[in-house]
Amino acid sequence: MPWLAAGLMCAVLLSAVVFIRRSALESSSLVVRGMANVLMLAGVEAFREGTGVPSQQALEAFLNTHQEGGLRYVAIVEDGQVLASAGVGSLGKIEDGTQLRFEEGRGRFIHRLRKPRPPEGPPAVSGAPPPVVEPPVSQEARRNLRIGYDFEPVTALELKERSQRLLFVAAVSCMGILGLAFAFSRSLAQREALAAELERGRRLAALGTMSAVLAHELRNPLASLKGHAQLLAERVERDEVLRPKADRIVGEAVRLEQLMNDLLNFVRSGELRRSGTDPNEVLRAAVEATGESSVEARYLPGHEKVELDAGRIQQALENVLRNAVQVSPVGQRVEVGVAQEGPALVFTVRDHGPGIPKGDEERIFEPFVTGRLRGVGLGLAITRRIVELHGGSVSARTHAEGGAEFRLTVPARGT
Repeated sequence: MPWLAAGLMCAVLLSAVVFIRRSALESSSLVVRGMANVLMLAGVEAFREGTGVPSQQALEAFLNTHQEGGLRYVAIVEDGQVLASAGVGSLGKIEDGTQLRFEEGRGRFIHRLRKPRPPEGPPAVSGAPPPVVEPPVSQEARRNLRIGYDFEPVTALELKERSQRLLFVAAVSCMGILGLAFAFSRSLAQREALAAELERGRRLAALGTMSAVLAHELRNPLASLKGHAQLLAERVERDEVLRPKADRIVGEAVRLEQLMNDLLNFVRSGELRRSGTDPNEVLRAAVEATGESSVEARYLPGHEKVELDAGRIQQALENVLRNAVQVSPVGQRVEVGVAQEGPALVFTVRDHGPGIPKGDEERIFEPFVTGRLRGVGLGLAITRRIVELHGGSVSARTHAEGGAEFRLTVPARGT
């Protein structure tokens, strides 16, 4: 949502600035043409008297008069030759007297200085009224003189520069808006993640308290039930009717005992007992506890020791391996390995089962979430708790070639 709002704001801002800049460019073009017309009228007015080339003093006076408005150079031209000039500049390659060129921040144009007087006409025809007697026209008056201007349209250039600055400010503002949107989005995501983590911690704390109370209250009665059931099973060992029932009682008591142990493991204190441990040995012990015939293991090439709580990491691996073996088809071995990735150890477990349902990659690590008929769904929750106590993380995904893949990433602290 912040990104969408920021994008809309930037789009509106840039659109407005682009429109303003386009209008400024069009206005600057009109300003240049208007300045050229003003100079042309001023030149005609200043030099309409006289018949020859204006004097140097007249040209300099004209330049000084219009220099503040942007005039930089004025010249009298005849047949492409500059006869007199004032100021610093040039006319370039302008030949057409009605053409205005604007390039490199300068405007240049040429126009006729005066309308040349026509030569004397033919003699009068007999019987016609006598012609009006005009003074004789000199050769100087018949010259086709032109005046050229090189000017700097200060107002137009300032208008373009301001529009350029406005465009730059708008671009910087958009970058700032996007940066703020990114920071706000990141802060919002962190806040939501923190809130979710606090809520998860609150639920786990309540669940842990309840589990500890239940385990404490059930442990002694269950131990008594299990002991008496085992004695009963021994007494009726030869009774084909009662022995299966007694064994069933013992089996269910053992299952309840395992459930209580899982509950106690889940609510155990976060205190770790780290010691110099070879990750290969931890993995090997977990594989042996699960069943070497069902697991294919890959170990680190070296035997460097790291600071780990070996017993609890082994327990985390056993929980994942046990689930993987249960969901894999008969004859398909679970693949497990340990590797060093930068400063962390990564334990990878891949099974050949149906994979993880889409959207459940995080949910399967919640307590009491299970896809199996038997079990209460505490194994993966305990695994994540153990790994997180080590400062690591656990992730799960469906492998591209089928089956589920679990990654247990644990920071490796050297001994």
